[in-house]
Amino acid sequence: MRIPRMAATGAVALMLTAGGLVVSGCGDAQVNTAASTAPNGTETFTSGDTEVNVALGPKFVISLPETAGTGYQWKPAGGTAAATIVDLFDDAFVPDNPDLAGSSGVRNFTYDTASAGSGTLTFELLPPGSTKPDTTETFNVTVE
Repeated sequence: MRIPRMAATGAVALMLTAGGLVVSGCGDAQVNTAASTAPNGTETFTSGDTEVNVALGPKFVISLPETAGTGYQWKPAGGTAAATIVDLFDDAFVPDNPDLAGSSGVRNFTYDTASAGSGTLTFELLPPGSTKPDTTETFNVTVE
């Protein structure tokens, strides 16, 4: 059986278009930056940053690695800077892969700067159902 030329050309064009869509979708990766829950340009600090130096006015983010599927979760545990020179504005988990339940990611703590000064912020990684932290992270914060 012979396929008319126009039908064959249309079928090839359709396959090429569909194949192009599939190929172009394969290279796209979902990217979540640590500051994705904070306003653009917000300075972000991670567990490797023990010194947080920020200007009075803008928000900043403390971003800690967390795996949602384990039940472990970072919680703010106070410190001398908490509620005196900085105020917690937002606490949000940002998964590396939002389509995968239990995905690892980061917990972002976004802070407002309230006044100039220095102090500490402490965070605890709590196991599921426990009030005793598995580990802690402390940041020395200076707001100028």
